This record gives sequence, structure tokens and C-alpha cells, in this order.
Amino acid sequence: SKRGKSFGYQVLGFGAGGSGGLEPGTAEYLVVAGGGGSGCASDSNSRAGGGGAGGFRIASCFALDGGVYTIAVGAGGPSSCATPVGNGTPSVFSSITSAGGGHGGSHRTGQQAGGSGGGSGPGQAPSGAAGNTPPVSPPQGNAGGNGTGENNPVSNNAGGGGGGAGGAGGNGASGPNGCDGGVGVANAITGASVTYASGGGGANGSPGSPGVNGTGGGGNAANGSGSGGSGGSGIVVVKSTNGLAVSGPSCNSVTFDGTNFVASFKASGDLTFGCAAAA
Repeated sequence: SKRGKSFGYQVLGFGAGGSGGLEPGTAEYLVVAGGGGSGCASDSNSRAGGGGAGGFRIASCFALDGGVYTIAVGAGGPSSCATPVGNGTPSVFSSITSAGGGHGGSHRTGQQAGGSGGGSGPGQAPSGAAGNTPPVSPPQGNAGGNGTGENNPVSNNAGGGGGGAGGAGGNGASGPNGCDGGVGVANAITGASVTYASGGGGANGSPGSPGVNGTGGGGNAANGSGSGGSGGSGIVVVKSTNGLAVSGPSCNSVTFDGTNFVASFKASGDLTFGCAAAA
């Protein structure tokens, strides 16, 4: 076997390469974009909507030529009162793009569509924003939940949850209680089951919290007593029997499980596909 690091690349492969040492083949992939930030929390009337999860796309038997592919890993969006609001940014591998999660709504800004949509804030149009935007098949996400449509009194308003890869965000109800974001989807492409692309929760009168980095989770919302949550960063994972090499920060890695090589990108970098075929 061969394993080495040079010029910022980590390489793992077995056997002899094909033409130019880079062989075509097929791969399984997971591409998750950055999650959207929650609606802003600027005053006591701002029980905002949760951020939508980053778009979630998976497939197997994806044909690839041997060569170098630029990988983009999307950042999570901020919880912001300004416009344009804090949608997550896309993640990209080859021809596959997952859209960033939509920002949650608040009394100042409307909820935004995205990979999964942001939850509606009180005082906005009550319906959560659309997911799977732009549309792909199978869908990359779901809609955000509905807010109450009220802005005053503060004890009665509630934001909706952000959409997740596995379901729409929960709907807010009059009163101080929040609601859940849409569920994520578990996937074990890395060898361990991880839940990706969960939507952020709608505001429940407590400080918000960020989405989980490396999973594309949406930000959890807050009221005026605390800051809203930013979205979590995304991830790109490629799995193949062909040898792989990765570049970029040390958080990017390639491993071998006895059959497949697994390249994980938590930051943008380059993937070299087909360094060698598994013996």
C-alpha cells in the first residue's frame, strides 16, 4: 500500500494506477450545505423562526472520470436582522450542488427559501418558506414551519421551526412555547451513523443556539432575551473503491475501511479521484 502527504495533499490508495495514474470509476457521495441562521432577536417581540437545514443530497454509483475535483463546503448563515439575511451557502461536488438553508423569519425580515426553508417569524406571512429550492430530485429538503402570524402581545407570538432533510419544521402556537425544527436524516457513509441537516427550532423565549457544524443544521431561534443561532457548516463525503487524495486544512481526511476509500471534507479543498484502484 501507499500512503503519504505532500504539498498539502493526503493520499491513500492501493495497486497500480491507470492512464496517468488516475482511473475512472464510481463513487457514493454525501453533499450537505450550510444551514440557515435563525431569525434575529432584536427586542422583546422577536420570538423568531428557526433556520432551515442545508440541502442534503446523497447517491451511489455516481460515475467519475479520474482527475481533480474542486470541493466547496458551505458555511452556516448568521442570525441577522439585516438584509440580505443569513442563508447558508452551498456545498458543491462535481455536478452536484446542495443549496444553503433558508434564514428564519422575524418581525423585521421574512423567512427565506433554501435547501430546507426557514421557519416563519411572528408578524410575517404565517407560512414557512419553501424547501428544495432550487428543485432537485430526490428533494434536498423540506419547508419551514408556520409562525402564529402575531407580533403582539409578546406572550402570544411564536416562530415556526426550520425545515430539515427528513421533514418540515414544526408549527408555532400561541403562547411562550417553541417548536421543533424538521428532523434530519441519519447516514453512515463515514462508517459511523451521523444525523445530518436538522432544522433549527422556533423561538421559545430563551437564548438561541447554533446549528451543529459539519452537519448543516439550521440555527435555533431566540426571543429578545438572547442572541439567535447561526447555521452549522456543511460537509462533503466521497466513498469509492478507487484511491482518493484530499487537499486543504487538516480537518479534511481520507481513510480506508478495508474495501472503500472515504474522503471527508469539512472545509473546501480538492479531491483527486482514481489515484489507484483497490487491490
